[in-house]
Amino acid sequence: MMASEEFEALQSVNAEYERRSGTVVTLVNVAPGQAYKTYREAYESGREPDVLMLDGAWVADFASAGRLLPADLYEAGVAAAADSLPLPAASVEWNGYRWAVPLDLDPYGAVWDPRRFEQTSGELPQTAADWEAWASPAAGGQSSAGRAADPAPALGLPSGDVRAFAALIALWTEPDTETAGLKRSLNLAGTLRGRTYLSRMSAQEGRPTATLREKVDARELGLAVDRLSKLGAEDSDTSRLRPLAFAARTAALRCFGITADTERSREASLWISYVTGREAQSDWYASTGHLPVLRAIYDEPGSAQLVRWLPDLQAGRPAAAAGAAADPKTAAARESLWSRSLDRFYAGEWSVEKFSASLRP
Repeated sequence: MMASEEFEALQSVNAEYERRSGTVVTLVNVAPGQAYKTYREAYESGREPDVLMLDGAWVADFASAGRLLPADLYEAGVAAAADSLPLPAASVEWNGYRWAVPLDLDPYGAVWDPRRFEQTSGELPQTAADWEAWASPAAGGQSSAGRAADPAPALGLPSGDVRAFAALIALWTEPDTETAGLKRSLNLAGTLRGRTYLSRMSAQEGRPTATLREKVDARELGLAVDRLSKLGAEDSDTSRLRPLAFAARTAALRCFGITADTERSREASLWISYVTGREAQSDWYASTGHLPVLRAIYDEPGSAQLVRWLPDLQAGRPAAAAGAAADPKTAAARESLWSRSLDRFYAGEWSVEKFSASLRP
């Protein structure tokens, strides 16, 4: 479930593994938006592969249904949990066991045009009042004749990405004002609906048709929230960028799991060990834009700029729409439901109140 460029990077790693091991490994890419459904259908028809790439939110679902082998049975050949970044346990664990091996992490960040934030000296606002002042239609600009211009697009989000929306809402919600602050932030999102640009995903190639970072750099958008792999890690001449401190709540974690009925568990574990090992991971960010998960990579000189993107689990606060479902086995289905609700909200089919009600676990 990779974008085309990422899949090419994985194919290169796989080709080297085949050369060294003499083992033939067939890779099949699935459009990211269709992966969960495709996997479920493969299991139902008895056509599941030996190894699955999973989103961390899906692991408990697949493990509880008996579709994965416990990693404890094969993890002697792969990196131990202690060698990985401190990740939420629910991403790879269920019922006290590890069921998947993490590959990479893709936290969310905010990129903005400092000229659109003159009231806060080019920085992102820190209070709800300042955010509301920024979002007011009057902040859209003036025409050359001095008349109020049509409000300029202010906000950019990846279409249907409920985690990006959750990260945005958490950015707007002041600490210690959880209930009232959440309601105020959702109302702010409603106010900005007509000035929100949604980048679309290509089902064939798994990549956006418009880049939010480029739109902010071109000063077509004031603020955008997206994954690190889409934003890059540094400021530019026309935009500023920062990771969101609560990224651990919303970051996308990709991992590998071995299917329960495979007859090639040993071969599968050797392949996972190589792909998630230090040699393959050392240039993974350069190849894909996703953070590698091995701790040791961040001690390398070339990774110094990435350290600030590592999630601080202690800094996170609950993010609307991305809070864990009461039962982790239902997290994947719940997220899918939230994503459909988000689409209806931005299509103008649902009010803020109806959308807010749909986000409750």
